Amino acid sequence: MKTLRPWFRLFRLPNLLTVPGDPIAGFMLATLGQMERIQMLPLLSVMAAALCFYVFGLLVNDMVDVEIDRTERPDRPLPAGEITLPQARMAAFAAALSGLNIALCAGTPALIVSGILAVAILLYNGKLKHVPVLGALTMGCCRGLSLLLGVAAARPEWFLSFPSTCIIWPSMLAPLVLSLYVAALTALARREMEREKPMGALRWMPMTVLLVGLPCLLIMVTAIGLTTGLAPTVFVFIFCMAVMRAWLLGGPLYRLQEMPLIIGGHIRNLLLVQAAFCVACGTAGILPAVTLVLLFSAFPRLDRAYYSS
Repeated sequence: MKTLRPWFRLFRLPNLLTVPGDPIAGFMLATLGQMERIQMLPLLSVMAAALCFYVFGLLVNDMVDVEIDRTERPDRPLPAGEITLPQARMAAFAAALSGLNIALCAGTPALIVSGILAVAILLYNGKLKHVPVLGALTMGCCRGLSLLLGVAAARPEWFLSFPSTCIIWPSMLAPLVLSLYVAALTALARREMEREKPMGALRWMPMTVLLVGLPCLLIMVTAIGLTTGLAPTVFVFIFCMAVMRAWLLGGPLYRLQEMPLIIGGHIRNLLLVQAAFCVACGTAGILPAVTLVLLFSAFPRLDRAYYSS
């Protein structure tokens, strides 16, 4: 455990809980709630691939910023010498290669999406991170592509021949909403060192994205007859939870908490967003949605245990 602890800190272990929900949500939306279409191997493959690419992004991020961290965050594993740069390079290469190989188990479209995701991660960390708007949008696209992995695993035929029916649109809207939400979080995180400066409308952007995007998704799936029974009620409940938390983080809690806690709260909110995506497909998505809500409830305790270890 003493050897592994620096790696856990490098990977920001609690945040990994928010990663598998992206491809799960994409998979559920693309299967349209039809249980007979749910195959576990492609789903498990893209969940594992998404985790690999998330780890890859964290490793590349810390390697690129190692000189900055020597001054601003010297306790991070790389500047502290707990993990060497060659070790980090080998781990990053292994994570990227593993992600591509595992994604191939879900089919060629999933492999292509994985390749685009790897390129986007490299572009963000290598060139675009400090570009104000483009950098945040690129980071958001990385999470959107992570959700699209689930769509590619469930409906590979959609990537070979674009369907003319409207059933594809929820699977396209969800990555857009997720991308914009994460882009807003990234823009907030960039201001972490400038907490004293007024952030204006920026602190309300995560809430605005959810307030517009999630109702649009519900209207869309209702219009094409995907969601029936208990699912709309559960969706509205999760939607209200997500928007209320985003409002608290942008309003009352903004002046009371440090910026890292605000960003952490928005990251935790990703689990509710993913749960809403899952339940939008119908009653088949309620079980994964409940699982994600339970992870949302357990997140603070796991977070405290991680940082106190």
